[in-house]
Amino acid sequence: MGSTLRYLAVDGEDAAILDWFDQLDTPPLRVAIERGVVLYFRELGALVYDDTGRVDPSASPIATVVPARSVRSILWTAGEIHFPATPIRSLFPELDRIRRHFGKWLGHFTTVYEGSPGNWDYYLEGSIRNFDATVFAMPRAMAALERGTYFVADDDNEIVLDTLCRGLALRGVTCDGGPSAGDIAAR
Repeated sequence: MGSTLRYLAVDGEDAAILDWFDQLDTPPLRVAIERGVVLYFRELGALVYDDTGRVDPSASPIATVVPARSVRSILWTAGEIHFPATPIRSLFPELDRIRRHFGKWLGHFTTVYEGSPGNWDYYLEGSIRNFDATVFAMPRAMAALERGTYFVADDDNEIVLDTLCRGLALRGVTCDGGPSAGDIAAR
């Protein structure tokens, strides 16, 4: 199952995430993927492949960084860092130490969600609150929250976003590609 750390960021401020990993004594190898970057900690072990020839993330010393992005013009997705190795402590104790150290660094940012209702729930929409992981807000994201910016989970699909945009339209907030309050009232 692995572990996931979540954070809010806007306008590329989450570049600090990759910078943190670049500052390690032996920085991981970065491999670009469709929605982010895989970090391969090659000094901690070889990649393990499954029967189909694909990397087995649960048995390899990797982490995946999925940066925050803007969707529907007014929403931002939460950024995510996945450490999929299972069990990480016994397979890769050094990677577990890196994960814990990174978690402490991330913990210096403002906590906006801890698995239960809080001050910022109104702006944490879609399925972002369906996870038990703490969500931290980087400085510009915190300022965006304070201005009323909405955040969703990265894997919220178009159906979830359509539903969310209909609800936001009732609040007077219009998403690109979503209905307006007048459209909803006309139904």
